[in-house]
Amino acid sequence: MRSGKSWWALAWVLILSAGAAASAEEKVPTARMEEVVVTATKTRVDPASNPFTMYSVEREDIERQPAPYITNIGQLVQDLPGVSLGQVYPLGPPWIHLRGTGYFIGRTIYVVDGLPLLEPILSTTINPYDVERIDVLLGPSSALYGANASGGVVNVVTRSGQEGMGAAGYVAAGGNNTLRGIASVGDRSGPWNYYFSAILEHSGGYEHQPVEAGVKLWRLGKRQYLPSSTLEDARWEKHHLSGRIGWRGEQGAMASIAAHYLEANQAGGQPNLVTTDNGDQWITSLQTEVPLQDWALLRFKGGYQYFLRPSQSTRGLSLDAGGNLVLDSTPTQESKWGPRRFIPLELQGDIFLGRDNTLTVGTFYSYFRDERRAYNALTGALQSESHWKIDNTALYLQDQQFLFDRRLSLIAGIRHDMWRYYDIFDSGSTDQRPSSVDKDYTTYRGGARFKVNDWLALRSSAGTAFWPGAAVWFFQNVRTGRTWREANPDLQPEKTWMVDFGADLSSAKTGTALSITPYYGKIKDMVSYRYDENPLVPGGSIVRTQNLGGAKIYGVETLLWQRIVENLYFRGSLTLNRSRIEDTDVNDGNQLRNAPDYHGSVGIQYLNPQLFNADLRVRFSDSRYYDDENTDLPYFKMKSYETVDAKIWRDWPVAPNWILTTSLSAINILDKDYELELHYVAPGFSLETLIGLRYVF
Repeated sequence: MRSGKSWWALAWVLILSAGAAASAEEKVPTARMEEVVVTATKTRVDPASNPFTMYSVEREDIERQPAPYITNIGQLVQDLPGVSLGQVYPLGPPWIHLRGTGYFIGRTIYVVDGLPLLEPILSTTINPYDVERIDVLLGPSSALYGANASGGVVNVVTRSGQEGMGAAGYVAAGGNNTLRGIASVGDRSGPWNYYFSAILEHSGGYEHQPVEAGVKLWRLGKRQYLPSSTLEDARWEKHHLSGRIGWRGEQGAMASIAAHYLEANQAGGQPNLVTTDNGDQWITSLQTEVPLQDWALLRFKGGYQYFLRPSQSTRGLSLDAGGNLVLDSTPTQESKWGPRRFIPLELQGDIFLGRDNTLTVGTFYSYFRDERRAYNALTGALQSESHWKIDNTALYLQDQQFLFDRRLSLIAGIRHDMWRYYDIFDSGSTDQRPSSVDKDYTTYRGGARFKVNDWLALRSSAGTAFWPGAAVWFFQNVRTGRTWREANPDLQPEKTWMVDFGADLSSAKTGTALSITPYYGKIKDMVSYRYDENPLVPGGSIVRTQNLGGAKIYGVETLLWQRIVENLYFRGSLTLNRSRIEDTDVNDGNQLRNAPDYHGSVGIQYLNPQLFNADLRVRFSDSRYYDDENTDLPYFKMKSYETVDAKIWRDWPVAPNWILTTSLSAINILDKDYELELHYVAPGFSLETLIGLRYVF
């Protein structure tokens, strides 16, 4: 690990703050550890019985956060322990890296209302305004959620109608010519509840891939990053629609149906360059719960997921022999990517074997189809085409027992996943229709939690995870456009195991909540991808994948909430992590990509509804690498950074049932220049003002 003084200084800030407690009795004012356990166990049990490391960001904390420039769920969880966030352009997915595993596609599973998403990019369908809660479950969780859960799970719980929600409208304006308009209505009446919203977001001027960065990389031999650099102001817009209708009967049965839609556009930066051209995204879900008297609870979840991302590329920017910048705006290729998951279905039964034993049995099935096509932008001729289907079937079993008057909780679980890749077609391969491929894997996890007394609980957990790899890496060969691909049908599934031991301390008297969790794990047959320069296409790249030995991961996560005096609260998180590649001759000892040695945040909240509310947050991260080769070039080695955000807000009762809301957010107050991911650079200092009116039914 790093031995710099900055680590110890940050650690002392957390430790010393624990002594600054006042004697008031009110509750710590925001979500703490283990508020909800449905994500951690998929069962409704006492939150104090959860042995796994999980943190929740509740609606009240979402509303207190400074308004981000890039609005997606990644911004909402970046202050949690074990979470390291990378970002690309505004319509790209949040790159949420969990517990030092450092690869968001294959080692973080994204879930919405309990159903896994077919692609991380689909998470952008959900606007932060429509989020009720986000649970982050750390540590391998494939035994509960399937593949891609090596670092953990990010589960987004969307909003439902609640009493007092009412109708609301908000307008916000901010830096980079950004405008937001929000309208929502929701309520709960008797057994029924409903929630609907419509959100428009628009930005008319930002620079996200500076030309200076692209030029620097070009001159250092990495020519594939200059062509799409931001030469002029770019623009994007997003139209969100969200709705949910729910019902709960007197005997505990419930049902809900929800739908979330996004229409997205992103263009500019250069003439004719269109990153997303009227892209459509859908997430729908149907959920039911039926109690079978007092001995079982039956749950069903199903849904439909889809997105279409048309785009257009150009020859773009380059440097001539004299080092002068040259722009060629000629369109070269139009691409369409449209995967869909028709049937993610899950049927689960919780069988109550007495008061102190719950046996969970579940089955999961999904049908997934991926289609990718590329056309000549001038002639319309088809250049490449790939499609395939994937069936995933799983069976899982979990048992939770309570002992010693429910002070000790024990959980053990097992899951077997079966994958079938079939109906494969790839126009760029010698064998355009290869045979189907079958894969299967069994994963395990278990945990124990012991409540020592009213203020201290100890917990430990262990688990395994796997990732079969992306099908596009198995089958797709592309020899057109700027980005080529080489298939690797021999790619082996990646396996992970990890153990942790944690302590949770909570005191209502002192207003303290503290969590400390050391962890240790390994990855075997690690999947690694790289973007090599294409010698046949100036500014082009070739995507290649391989199994790269393994990795060893260990560290410690800490989170502290502390009431200082009445209305004033401290919050801090610090993750110390070491992720290093091993068992390979090429990159042995290198840092795992996107796995900084430390990251975290500290903040102060002042909450006084009669006067004003304020939030000040400082976020920091050590340097990290874009690739497993640890290429020591600018942007490939992303600099360490510290950034400061703040918000001040107040609700003003203006008439019976009417509430006026005003807020001012300041992002990147110190105007820091740092890399969000590779050469995607954080926008500078930005202000956003918001005003809104809410009518309470």
